[in-house]
Amino acid sequence: MNDFSTRCFVCQKTIDPQGSKHNKELNLPVCDLCEESDQEREAIQKLTDELADGFVCGCI
Repeated sequence: MNDFSTRCFVCQKTIDPQGSKHNKELNLPVCDLCEESDQEREAIQKLTDELADGFVCGCI
């Protein structure tokens, strides 16, 4: 199992957790190449869309 804190959440490249930047929306590490790229925006959209998969609110 990979530790998500040592990989860029966009490209999965291994990064140094001490010097890496974090995406402000998801608080996940992102490498310099992926930061503010179209691929990062797509990864954010995909991850936020999948957050509620399988969950149904019973109050509706």
